[in-house]
Parts: sequence; structure tokens; C-alpha cells
Amino acid sequence: MAGCGPVMSAYAENLSPIHLNAEMTRRAQDALLLGLAHAGTQWVAVGEHGVILISEDEGRHWRQVASPTSVLLTAVSFADPMHGWAVGHEGVIIATRDGGQTWVLQHAAEGADTHKGSPLLSVHALSNQVVEAVGAYGYVLRSQDGGATWSGLDSALVNPDQLHLNAMTASAMDANSLFIAGEKGQIFHSADAGLTWTKLNSPTDASIFGISEPYPGALFVYGLGGQMYRSADEGLTWTVVSSGTTQGLNDIQGNRHKLVAVGNGGTVLVSDDGGQSFSHMTLPDRSALDAVQLDTQGNALAAGAEGIHHITLESKP
Repeated sequence: MAGCGPVMSAYAENLSPIHLNAEMTRRAQDALLLGLAHAGTQWVAVGEHGVILISEDEGRHWRQVASPTSVLLTAVSFADPMHGWAVGHEGVIIATRDGGQTWVLQHAAEGADTHKGSPLLSVHALSNQVVEAVGAYGYVLRSQDGGATWSGLDSALVNPDQLHLNAMTASAMDANSLFIAGEKGQIFHSADAGLTWTKLNSPTDASIFGISEPYPGALFVYGLGGQMYRSADEGLTWTVVSSGTTQGLNDIQGNRHKLVAVGNGGTVLVSDDGGQSFSHMTLPDRSALDAVQLDTQGNALAAGAEGIHHITLESKP
């Protein structure tokens, strides 16, 4: 019986959601989906129990593809039509080299990892080699070899309380200029593709759920209680934007002609003036919405509770 220890340990590891393939099910399209991204002409969505969905027709039809993990996946990012990464709970990072058709597990926070059990909440692929991910408790990971190895960069940020890092994005003017936002209003900026970071003055001390720059000179942070702020100088100064809602806001995407923000309680905000002002609508089912993209028709596709939501926008693109 002395030799049973390692066998039992390996067996327990294989039973972990980290290493269990996601269940293939007809109900995958109704899953909680938290991440949504373009992969060339395809759309890729990720969410609960490791679900990964792909659409080749702008979200009209979706099919589930095999996933090497069954943890909750929180975000997805593509460097180009072929190379993409998704992150999730338990420090999981999975990668694809064929546009999302197949995925492999590259990283998990387990064993002696100091971030064991911590979720990753956002990922940004700068290229098919350089990728950075952030998450709870000040978690920062970076790869310079396409995900073959990952380095912890927690200490690169001035975050002594290990506050949660909820979202990251790249500047629309400089692909090597990155931003991170998170708990208690913290905002960080990197000018060297994520190697070093400086803390920016923040317009709020409330938690920021998302940060994005949909077009050059329009950097937004948004989050708790419907807060929204806009910067025209890459985060040096901020102006308040009235969102018209107290619901938490989770994502803003679009272009200088049309922006769409989504949030909790089925909240959808639309701007036709570059984000100076927003009109407000609420989905009838009030499902929480976590990620959004515009389609080629100028309407919105949102991921959230109960899967993908198609949102017809009244204003013209």
C-alpha cells in the first residue's frame, strides 16, 4: 500500500476541473459566457465549465468545440486569425493556433504555485508570441514564447494590497501601450508591452470592471454603479461620462461612429457621438451582459448570462 500515494495524487489531479475536458452538450449556447473576441472572420466565445463556442456567420449560428478544461473561462483574446488565448479560474490559460478549432492547456495555478486557486480575469495577446494575463489578488502573468513558458510579474505593479486586476487592454494608437484597471479604482499603464508598469491617477476609488480604447483618443474605464470616465490623453486626465444607469458596466466596444456598452441587469448603452453621451435601453430578460462587439451591420452581439444576445440598435452605424 506504500506505493499508492503518487497514484492517488495523480488520480485526484485528473479529476480536477482544470484537467477535465469540457462536456460537449447541445445546451452550450445557453451557458454563461464571459468572453467574446474576433478571430479573423470568426467569432469566439468562452464561459462556464470551459465552454468554447465558434461562429463563422457573425453569431447567427454557433458550434461548440472541444476544450481541455472545465473551469470557468473569463476572457479570450486573439493576436491574429489563428493565434488566441483564453484564461479562467484556477489560473488556467489555454491556447489555440488554428483559429479556435483546437485548444491546449498551457498553464494552471496548482501545486506549489503561490497563486494556487486564483482566477485570471483578462488576457491580451500582443502578438503570436507575447501575451499578458491579469487576475485576482494582483495576479500578473506574461509569456514571450507563445505560451510555452509564463513568468509572474506581480511585483512590476505598485499593488501592495494585492488588489484584484479586473481588465486589461491595448492603446488604439500604440500596440505596445497597455492598460490595466481593477479594484478600488486602480489604473496602471505600460509603455513597453507589459514589462514595466506605472500607476496612473484615477478618477474614482470605486472598483473598475473594464477598460477599453475603442478608437484612438477615447480610453474608457467603467464599472461599479454605472460609473464611466473617458480620457483623450491616454489616461493622464479623465472626464465623467453620464451613463444614465446605476447598473455595473462590464464592457465598451465599437468605433468613433458608434459605441456600445453593456452591463448588469440587461443594460445596453449606445453612443453616436464618440462616447460623449449615451442612450439607454434594457433587455427584456434583464440578463447580465459581460462582453460586446459590433457586427458588420452595426448591431451588437453580447455575451453574458444565457449565452449570446443579438441586440438590434436603432441608430445608424
